[in-house]
Amino acid sequence: MSDDFETLRRLRPDRVRPAEPAEPNTLTRHKEALMAAIDQARRPGATVRRPAMYPRLAYLDEVAALEHLSRVFGFVERREERMGSGSPEDPMLAWLDFGDGVVMIGRANEASHRVHQIYSPSEVGRATAMINVRVHDIDEHYRRAVEAGAHVTMPLEDAMYGFRRYEASDPEGNRWHFHESFTDIRARGGQIAEESQPDDQ
Repeated sequence: MSDDFETLRRLRPDRVRPAEPAEPNTLTRHKEALMAAIDQARRPGATVRRPAMYPRLAYLDEVAALEHLSRVFGFVERREERMGSGSPEDPMLAWLDFGDGVVMIGRANEASHRVHQIYSPSEVGRATAMINVRVHDIDEHYRRAVEAGAHVTMPLEDAMYGFRRYEASDPEGNRWHFHESFTDIRARGGQIAEESQPDDQ
């Protein structure tokens, strides 16, 4: 029996060293992947969750975009669905989860221009869309994104319509709007700016 316990002790997770150095969004990515797997397991007979609507974004360097969205914003790739290697001769298509949302990314090239008529903002010189993303704990998401080098275009603020928000651009100029409702902030014990001001009386 003691030999069995010793075998288990050797397999303890805290004895396992990561293959790569720790970085801020590792826990977030694994949490999102776990939650997606749990959500999937709850539905008998379900295979892959396919939202009725999701954006497709074009990038001149789709591999760099995948790395940035994962590392900076905490998106989780559906690795088993990736198509193509991302080499110069083999464009990549990838699907990334965030909570119950999905975004598809691919290469901006002659084929995407001709077939889908979509371009990277880098090609046209400006953002052509803004993707809205609801997050849990906007304060922590913002902190991690800034720490990871996000290009923030609107600092974190409480908006009058009942959401805390910030905006950032990815390396090719797509605009991302991250937000959390005041209701959700209060539910997790957070405070709204106007509520934390000292009373003038």
